[in-house]
Amino acid sequence: MSTPDSQGSPDFLGWAYQSQSPLRTLWRWADCRLPRLLWMMLMFTIKQSPRWMMPILMALLIDKLTRPDAISNRRVALYIGLQCLLLAGNIPFHTYYIAQLSRITRQLERRLRQALSIRLQHLSIPYHDENESGRLQAKVLRDVEQVHMVTHQIGEMGMMIFIVSIWIFGYTLYRKPVILLVYLGMIPIVLLIRRAFKQRIRKENRAFRQTLEQMNSEVTQMIEMIPVSRAHGVEDTASSRVDRHFIEVKDRGRRLDQVNALFQSSSWVTFQVANVVMILISAGLCLRGHISVGEVVLFEQLFNQLMVNVNMMMGIYPLLARGMESVRSIGEVLECPDLEQNQGKQEVDDVRGHIEYRNVGFTYRNNERPALADVDLTVTPGECVAIVGPSGGGKSTLMRLTIGFLRPTSGHILLDGHDLEEIDMRSWRRFISVVPQESVLFEGTVRENILFGLDEVDETRFQEILDAANVREFVDTLPQGLDTFIGESGARLSGGQRQRLAIARALVRDPRVIVLDEPTSALDVVSEKLVQSAIDELVKNRTTLIVAHRLSTIRNADRVVVLENGRVTETGAYDDLAARTDGAFRRLRDLQL
Repeated sequence: MSTPDSQGSPDFLGWAYQSQSPLRTLWRWADCRLPRLLWMMLMFTIKQSPRWMMPILMALLIDKLTRPDAISNRRVALYIGLQCLLLAGNIPFHTYYIAQLSRITRQLERRLRQALSIRLQHLSIPYHDENESGRLQAKVLRDVEQVHMVTHQIGEMGMMIFIVSIWIFGYTLYRKPVILLVYLGMIPIVLLIRRAFKQRIRKENRAFRQTLEQMNSEVTQMIEMIPVSRAHGVEDTASSRVDRHFIEVKDRGRRLDQVNALFQSSSWVTFQVANVVMILISAGLCLRGHISVGEVVLFEQLFNQLMVNVNMMMGIYPLLARGMESVRSIGEVLECPDLEQNQGKQEVDDVRGHIEYRNVGFTYRNNERPALADVDLTVTPGECVAIVGPSGGGKSTLMRLTIGFLRPTSGHILLDGHDLEEIDMRSWRRFISVVPQESVLFEGTVRENILFGLDEVDETRFQEILDAANVREFVDTLPQGLDTFIGESGARLSGGQRQRLAIARALVRDPRVIVLDEPTSALDVVSEKLVQSAIDELVKNRTTLIVAHRLSTIRNADRVVVLENGRVTETGAYDDLAARTDGAFRRLRDLQL
């Protein structure tokens, strides 16, 4: 399994991902051992041998026709029989070779996606805030698929180029070394053409990939915004906005296709000129008696095969360039150092729920104004503390700091006397449950959403949780009860039903600390009453931090804290703060009356 090490460098089976060395990285992550590679080369050689034998057989037959007495019928029959045998063997050997190649490339594809999935889970929340989900999705889906295509092509075409070239050079050196000089004359030309187009192709591939990522992000946003655009009658505006990205992809794609076409046509013309030169040279050698007519055809056929290989190599280069760009794109995630660092830190095995904020401050990146400043607050075990205040006051930021999604830029947060900076946050979160304003559900059943991340739960206790969270009230009306699929993001449920599922998910974990971020702000009065009843069950005997927009929902809180402009301006019991005629809490309450 791929995990980040303490330096933030991902590895798989001990191999670091290095996007600046893409071929070496792919070789290691494909885990293709040398014995297996040699075995696959043997299988490939056998399956391709009929193609290599054909020029020799044709040369033999032509020489037999031009010089009947020079070649025996038995020799001709032997070559024809051998060719038929090799042709019959192509089917099983080709099937076996592709099966082995697919095993390697599909495993590489799975490993890259697994590594990306794990890495995304370890990258910091600010990283995810700053990167569009559509762009990250493109790396997991499109870029990995591109890498798979490239490795598969290298496994087929690359193997052919390598082995066929060795065969042609070796056989020509054995039969007529002077012809080999003509072959070798092509190598500098190939290198010059590749060098001339290398930077341009890389640049266009990178620009095309970035444009695709932007388009993916915009399409994801468009799909998420369909209910909003439909509700406001702005479907045409939404379509026009995403169409701008379609046009950019089209234009970038055309430029890339033109560069690739110029590269390939230049290669083709060069090879055709070389082919004419080869015919003239071999014809001259035949006229001087150095080679036979059959050998003219033999070397011409071998040269054509070599040209096909070289042309294939030139054709594969644009695909290889796209693959290498995808390797670098994947590296933007797998090599990103912005990780939540937990290695070597103290694990939490028990939580009482005593939380202390000492002069806590936090400033978001690229913001001059702090979101929180000099926050001093102590929450005792089992206490329910409500955090209220105007929008932008720092309430949600304080909750994210408590969960560990963000780290204070100044001051300290202590859990049971231990600084959160010194704690493995993953172990701390096992004792926390979070109910956000918008419950996060996935396209599964009711039961799967409640038990998300848990292997098994006692059925009696599970049924009690359904009652406590007021989930049974609507589950019994669903077609398949707990096994009913709720649709993407719980689309088949109402807002209140989704929130009660989120509360049941929190309850089933039996947490010591509860964080509630405005859980009833978007609900109607009836749904709010049901959710509030579930919340009352949830917070019993647990340390609770609740961000509240509707002040009527926090009457039972032990203490209320008012945050304004990132600072604590008031703290006390609900009734005491409401009695202060000139207090900030009183002003907020009066606005809601």
